[in-house]
Amino acid sequence: MKILDKDGQRYPLLISMHKSGSTWINSYIHKRFRGIGLTAPPRNLYTEFFPGRLKENMNHIFNKPSDSERIELLEKLRTFGLELNQKAHISEIKYIWPWFKNFFKDYDILIVKRKNIFTHWLTILFFACVRKATNNIGEIDNTAITPSKQTRPMDEDVLKSTIQEYNVQFKFNQGEFDNFVSNIRFLNDVIIRELEQPQVMWLEDISTKWLENRYNVILKTPPPQPFKTLDYKVYFKPEDMAIIKEKFKERFDAEFQFFDYEYK
Repeated sequence: MKILDKDGQRYPLLISMHKSGSTWINSYIHKRFRGIGLTAPPRNLYTEFFPGRLKENMNHIFNKPSDSERIELLEKLRTFGLELNQKAHISEIKYIWPWFKNFFKDYDILIVKRKNIFTHWLTILFFACVRKATNNIGEIDNTAITPSKQTRPMDEDVLKSTIQEYNVQFKFNQGEFDNFVSNIRFLNDVIIRELEQPQVMWLEDISTKWLENRYNVILKTPPPQPFKTLDYKVYFKPEDMAIIKEKFKERFDAEFQFFDYEYK
């Protein structure tokens, strides 16, 4: 049985890794859901419904329920004919994948990947270094001290001043790299292969017009935008960047290239 919205279309769902444009893309899906289902407040704290690993602000009440409690809620809502908008990140759903793929199997699933995979990895590493140095002080949903997108004119300045204040050290992190590799593998070897005909897109091929047509909505308020002047590469010392590139190139040659990623 297909899970259909009021217009007879399947409910949309986004699956991606972190730092893959998910906030931007889900802004359009979120608006689509306002007329057909349930929406939480449009903040990462809520739209990332399954926390996966420990979130930065575990004291927030939304982070208290377990995965089993969240599953129970979604299943109960469905008995009322209600579906909840969420964006699904690989690191958050791989632990519940058997249930997840069955529960959402009839959704209209869009999978988004970043073709320029080295830039993707460097972005993830950059923010991991900031989180480690700041110990997430003041964070609510990863937008206070370490915003990844600009929603206010001052956000980029906040991030840059935070880096200076906490003397953030930008270095290779083996644990973060292992997680990145694991998530890339799970996305390509498990999720894409086990779902029935999902739409798989490169982030680099998606535009605002494409999203407007895909979800039949137009946003009155522009979604968060990428930083305009922030260059992640300049924060890594040459000797540290050499280590990062060496580790990455080894994995790209052995694995990533066969998933059609580009070393950019």
